[in-house]
Amino acid sequence: MTNTNHESNKTTKHSLSRRTFLKGLGIASAAGVASAALSGCAASPSSAADKNESATAVDAVTQRLIDRGIAGASLPDATPIAPVEPPESWDDEADVIIVGMSGGGLVAAGYLAENGFKVIGIEKQSTVGGSCRHACSFVNPFGGAKSQKEAGFEGICKGDKKAGMRRYQSDCGYSVDDSLMSTMFDYGGEACDWVVEQEGMNLVCLGNRWHDKDVVDGKQNRVLGFTNPIDTLEKNALSSGADIRLSTSAETLVFDGNRVVGVLVSDQDGKKYLKAEKGIILLAGGIGMNKDLIKAYLPSAYEGAVQGGPMPYHTGETFRMGLGVGGDFSGYDSWCCWESGIDESIAGGDGQFWHYFWHGERQLFHNPWLIIDQNGTRQPYYALTREEYAPLNPGGGMGDLTNSTRWMATVGHHVYNICDSKYPTEIFKKNTTLEATHDKCRIPLTDPAVLVDNAGLVSADWLAEVDEAVERGAVKKADTLEELAEMLLLDPEVVKDAVKRYNELCEKGEDDELAFPYDPSWLSPIDTPPYYAAIIGGQIGKTLCGLRVNGDFQVINEKGVPIPGLYAGYSTAGGFIGDGTAGGFWNGTMYGGVGSSLVTGYITAKKLAELE
Repeated sequence: MTNTNHESNKTTKHSLSRRTFLKGLGIASAAGVASAALSGCAASPSSAADKNESATAVDAVTQRLIDRGIAGASLPDATPIAPVEPPESWDDEADVIIVGMSGGGLVAAGYLAENGFKVIGIEKQSTVGGSCRHACSFVNPFGGAKSQKEAGFEGICKGDKKAGMRRYQSDCGYSVDDSLMSTMFDYGGEACDWVVEQEGMNLVCLGNRWHDKDVVDGKQNRVLGFTNPIDTLEKNALSSGADIRLSTSAETLVFDGNRVVGVLVSDQDGKKYLKAEKGIILLAGGIGMNKDLIKAYLPSAYEGAVQGGPMPYHTGETFRMGLGVGGDFSGYDSWCCWESGIDESIAGGDGQFWHYFWHGERQLFHNPWLIIDQNGTRQPYYALTREEYAPLNPGGGMGDLTNSTRWMATVGHHVYNICDSKYPTEIFKKNTTLEATHDKCRIPLTDPAVLVDNAGLVSADWLAEVDEAVERGAVKKADTLEELAEMLLLDPEVVKDAVKRYNELCEKGEDDELAFPYDPSWLSPIDTPPYYAAIIGGQIGKTLCGLRVNGDFQVINEKGVPIPGLYAGYSTAGGFIGDGTAGGFWNGTMYGGVGSSLVTGYITAKKLAELE
């Protein structure tokens, strides 16, 4: 069954011509824009003719995307990754192969394994959990789960599915596919039940959401707040027989001209062909750290986001693989973001596109000080203005996404946040977080006793982390406002005038300037040097453009026809908040980020089990 001599695989006579391959994708063979070489993505062709035809295969798919208006589809890291044909022999096989072992991947692996399927799960990182591990909770604002009913939570539409669909369409610009949305509603409560009822799970239902009990009890803060649930899902999947392989990257899909039949992977021992008898599930995250894909499919994020994310390994290879076998995309220019990403490329910083969202300097400028645009005009801060949406908004009414949307609409697509040397004490006086929420992302970390091991991502010494940011130039520190303005590349008179007007408001004790006024506790005058500032904007939180799937979560081509053997869930799949939704009211679909991963992992597994 196995063959580890991959050189022999590379020189095997393929059973299908490239013309047959293209016809299987429904794409006419035509010369297109030359794509960058995809090293390691496919077995080497055996002749020059094969090489030319291989290039044509990739080019034809890319050209089709360009013809549809995706001008950046030919960028080197955005080009579709062409599949390879089946080898003479496989290195291993299973009923189902799951690519990506974040929360959704673990749910899919556990569900299928406990139902008798042989499952191989691959994960390119050295640990499971992905970005889900870094969250705190998952949500279901529409209700329907057993523990929600027991907690007295009826859901924002009180179980009326059609009312829920109307509400969701309204908030998403009426561009979400009804069949996809309907499936999400049908299985949401059931999926949440499955997760909550896992052996060893210790989740507390707080109405519209669940938190790990250690977080609720104060034994652990929100950093890596979903670690315990992720570890439980991994343990149960393994005990049910799932084979989870870490540090194993998917290189490309294996396609026989009609059906996706396997995955070419790479691990420490080299490349391996893994066969999937019943199907492949892609649950490997989004595209928020691939600037070429962002430019091609999320143009407003390319223009407006100052940092990528949510985690540095969201580089989009599985999306490109799905495109390579003819998959359509959905959710064009749809994404959501977190506020107060610090621009590390303008006027200082280390130039990195990603920084952890709990670092001390991030917490400092996640707060409402004096926020202005480049002309000195004050900009709003919406933390407490959305309490009416608390049952609905996964953030509990904080307005995290609203700030970013507003700030990215200013001249230059970013703003400037200014405070003074009183910040170490003043920051804890600000009433920015509803007590009813467990999301304390505006409050700096100070207690090492409740900070779990996070491999050095963040410490409880937030002041030292601010000093480090000053040293690298991300945070500006100056003894005068004139000097601070020059560091921010602003007109000194603009900054001095803005500070003068703001201090007058603070002395008055009432913000009568903004339509959404500052809470009195936020009005801290800027009068004690040294002064501090940062250039801030949105950081990509979730990317909602991905492979188009139908109501059964099968990846479909642009004619709406399922590609046999290929399924995808959040956030490799897209379209969950429709098209053209930047900023994102729903924080990454109706179940939030983690909830969407868990729910769609459950749905893809159940649908595959039913259909295959």
